[in-house]
Order: sequence, then structure tokens, then C-alpha cells
Amino acid sequence: MKPIRLINLGAVPPWQTQAIYHALAERMDDEAQDTIVLCRPNEPYLCLGYHQVFESIFDPAECARRGLPVYRRRLGGGATYLDENQIFYQCIFHHTHLPVMLKDIYSSALAAPVNTLRGLGLSAELRETNEIEVNGRRIAGTGGGRIEDAAIVVGNILFDFDYEAMTAVWQTPWPSFRLLAQKALHQRIITMKDLAMNVSMEQVTDLLIESFATSMGRELELGELTPEEWQAAEEEAKELASPDYLALHKTNSSPEPMRTLKISARAFIRYDEVQMDGYGVRGSFWLSDDVIQEVILQSTPERDWSFEEEKLRGILFSDWKENIEL
Repeated sequence: MKPIRLINLGAVPPWQTQAIYHALAERMDDEAQDTIVLCRPNEPYLCLGYHQVFESIFDPAECARRGLPVYRRRLGGGATYLDENQIFYQCIFHHTHLPVMLKDIYSSALAAPVNTLRGLGLSAELRETNEIEVNGRRIAGTGGGRIEDAAIVVGNILFDFDYEAMTAVWQTPWPSFRLLAQKALHQRIITMKDLAMNVSMEQVTDLLIESFATSMGRELELGELTPEEWQAAEEEAKELASPDYLALHKTNSSPEPMRTLKISARAFIRYDEVQMDGYGVRGSFWLSDDVIQEVILQSTPERDWSFEEEKLRGILFSDWKENIEL
């Protein structure tokens, strides 16, 4: 089997961090070389999951006001805010060179970032198939899937995170939804800055390269993109950011704001509403394993819901309506 090509791009324009691994995946065949790309964007941007409706997830006006470009990847998963405070690792392998089971694919590809963090003295663990946690909190976003013959696993390591920018561009159904999401982000996400790690991105990148060489059990050789690959990436970038592709899955009706948001494997924000006894009740819920951790209730006409909010904590989300007594 050929050595794995390692391409270390450093800080590059946002389009390259998405378009390159897409282009390599599209061109993957039996003769292509498995590749790991390390990079980080030199400016912030937003990335939309393949199945998501743009206007249901992001507020286009706020994205434009902040000058944040948006790309839709060909992989599933949730929307992300990405910037220069994150190192990306992108594994693009022929699918026959990785395990068959999804759990094993992630375990193989994510061993390197887990071992890198452990090498820095952190208690890193792979949880819930593809979430990397330190001290029980998420420090990396990861995703994966198939494009043509390529199996792909992508992820990052957070050195810092702009919580305000991420939450400001969400298209939320109610202000209380955004409020709980902000709170959950701060409690469930951790960064190298939070951990007071005095280590540079270059040092972590070097450790990642060493860890990939060990965990993959194959030779790594430093490489570069060919002119043909660069050209293919430029074409991919145009597609991923095109109005037609961003409008994928949009229907003729006006998209509704998202009603469910994944913060981590054990933290979701949900929105629901009900009409009862003359009140239109709106609820924003912070859930863990479908159990309500925190809830904000509001209604028309207005009233104090604090007693009901306290009562709902600790019960299943599916039972919340039956547990309100007016």
C-alpha cells in the first residue's frame, strides 16, 4: 500500500479548507493516494451541513452584516463557525483502506488527535463514536461520510471559540432558545485557552503529524497538491458557495427557524409550543439524553411560569405538556 500523503497547508483562505478535501474525494480511485490535510482558515466563515436548509439555520442578513462567507459541505452534520483559532485535520482515504464499520472508521482516524491531546497532558477521550472530550467537555468537532470512493473524516481542535459570533448568526425560533444555546455552549465546549495550555498551533500540528504516523500504522510522506488538484479545488469552492447549492433543500414555503440544535452528544436545545387553557405556551428546553436540564417558558398572554419551569426539570421532554398544571 502506498504511503499516506501528508499535506500541511498552515493558514489558508477559508475556501481552501473546505474545497480541497472535497476535490480530493471526488477524484479518489484505486490509483489515488490516501491523503491527510492539516490546515486552518485565516479568516472566519460558516459551514452548513449537506442536509440543512440555509435560512432555517442561519440568518442571512446577520451573516452578510458580519461579512461571514457560507459554504455547504457534501457531508452531513450540523452548522459550524470556523476561524483561525482552530486546527483542521482531514482524512481522505479510499474506502477499502479503512474499516467497514462507522465506529471503527472514526476510532482509527480520530486516534491521532486524541493521542495528541493526551501527549500534552490532557485527559482526552473519544466519546459517543466521534466526539473528542477533555474533562468531559467537547474540544473538537468531527464529521465524516462517503463521497464517491472516498471515506472522509474531518475534525478540528479548538484553541479558542467565538461564542458570540456563533450564536448571533443562528436563526432561532425565540430569544429564549438562543439564550439556552449560549449557556449550553459555554458549559459543554472547552478550548485550549480555557485549559491554559501554553502551546502553539505549530507545535500541536507537529504532534498531530507524529500521532497520525503512529496511529495509522503506515508511512507518511510530506506532499503537495498537484496543479490539477488545485484547479479541481477552485471549481469545488465555486460550487460549495454558489447560491443554488446554498439553496439546496429549500422549498417554496418560507423556511421555519430551527427547532432542534445539537450542542454536543449529550446536550440538545429544543423548541416546542402548545395551546392550553387560553395560553399559547412557548418552551425552550436544554436536554441531556432527552431529559430536561433547564427550560424557559413564555406565553401569550404573559404570566409567571417559574413554578412550572422548576417542576419540568428532570422529566422526559416528551412528557412536558402533561406536567404543566395551570
